[in-house]
Amino acid sequence: MDTSIGAVRRMRLYVDDLDGFGMLYHARYATLFDHAVLDYWTEAGWSVDPSRSIQVIRELAVTYHLPVLGAGEVDVHFWIGHAGRTSVRYEFAVLSPDHTVMHAEGGRTLVNLDPQTLRPTALTDDMWQIAGALLAPGVSRPQAA
Repeated sequence: MDTSIGAVRRMRLYVDDLDGFGMLYHARYATLFDHAVLDYWTEAGWSVDPSRSIQVIRELAVTYHLPVLGAGEVDVHFWIGHAGRTSVRYEFAVLSPDHTVMHAEGGRTLVNLDPQTLRPTALTDDMWQIAGALLAPGVSRPQAA
């Protein structure tokens, strides 16, 4: 897995993240991804402000490969695999800390909404400035309509 594109965040797993079998609970994979992306955007200077914009998830898909056993750490690798005028599609992988095991992979389409109308609206220049570092090779910001 080429982790040179996008970003990688080390995430801690706690006992309450596990299911009754001592494995990472299936829904926690998406939560880890959400937290990793939010950490990235927050560290880049973005602040969640629903009066300016609202991002909603249109689609989420996860494929599970090998369970994470017990509390500890994993790396979440994520990047933007498709960019539209009002949306982006993130791709992600949950990896062992040494990146030798892919525990899960998937994608999520995020749509930017106008806070007044709740209709899709173009991603802002500020958003693209932060998102630019996450764009996969061959993916670029669409030209304005």
